[in-house]
Amino acid sequence: MKKVTPNPPYYLNDQKFHDAAQRAFKHYDLNSEPAVSPPPSDKLFAVRAGLSTEVALCNASEILESAAVSAYDCAEHLDGASRKQVLAVVQLVEMAQLLVDEALNRECPVA
Repeated sequence: MKKVTPNPPYYLNDQKFHDAAQRAFKHYDLNSEPAVSPPPSDKLFAVRAGLSTEVALCNASEILESAAVSAYDCAEHLDGASRKQVLAVVQLVEMAQLLVDEALNRECPVA
């Protein structure tokens, strides 16, 4: 009589499988232990620990550039005092961006 279901696949014993997994982790420089997650925080956003100054300044510069573009777009649709207020915000954002860019140039000078 034929079996309806096939034989289950052959598995290595637990020790051989564990040793093979450890070799694979070591080869790919992976830690076999799960990473310890940081404790939960009340903050909505957080800066990654170990973030380099260069990366932080580059991201800040890009955020300020986006803020300036958004404010310019908003100012196009306004008139009078409201437009002047938005353009004043643009000027403040651009001044902050100049300071960040100068700090970035000092941190990582371009030859």
